[in-house]
Amino acid sequence: MKQARIAAQRILAAADYPGEILTGVPVVELKGTAEAVVLGHRGVIAYEPQQLQIASSLGPVVIQGAELRIRRMNRERIVLLGKIRRVELPES
Repeated sequence: MKQARIAAQRILAAADYPGEILTGVPVVELKGTAEAVVLGHRGVIAYEPQQLQIASSLGPVVIQGAELRIRRMNRERIVLLGKIRRVELPES
């Protein structure tokens, strides 16, 4: 099992993915105030133009702003566009 984890870490590193993905910890990457990428999510809890709540292994990740819209979503990531004002991460 340890060898599988090491191999997975190498693959993630080669693909430029954060190592936290293996542990299920959510990763939020901000690109200025116009784009957020959330990795390691477990789905959307609530979605409004002013706030998005995303389920994660540690609890909800809350992104607040204006004109928020989901550009892309799949099993690995959510790409959010809009005017991002605040990101709240669950306490670990």
